[in-house]
Amino acid sequence: MKNTRELLLEMYQALLAFFGPQHWWPGETPFEVAVGAILTQNTSWSNVAKAIANLKAAGVLDPIRLHEMELEPLEALIRPAGYFRVKAKRLKNFLRWLCERHGGDLKNLESVRTAQLREELLGISGIGP
Repeated sequence: MKNTRELLLEMYQALLAFFGPQHWWPGETPFEVAVGAILTQNTSWSNVAKAIANLKAAGVLDPIRLHEMELEPLEALIRPAGYFRVKAKRLKNFLRWLCERHGGDLKNLESVRTAQLREELLGISGIGP
């Protein structure tokens, strides 16, 4: 008898084969998805897409580069997303956590227990309550 994980994976693969990728959240990388999730708060995705395009064009859509970036240039790049000063601080809070606690690599989060990861994320100003 299959365990729950195997059964769920089999169901997922069957749905994926039948319906194909759904592209429910735009993003080329997991990091881009995370940045988009922060920037899309209280704004339309089209404005977030402009901000992400600015980050890409500047060559800074990278955890380490964004973490090292000063606040003012970051604010200018994400301005199309609206509330750019608040969002820049929230993004920097997330980046500080990611870089200082997890080496700036989202793959390092895979080894963290879900409950612990949830607690850490909720502790980040602008991510949690």
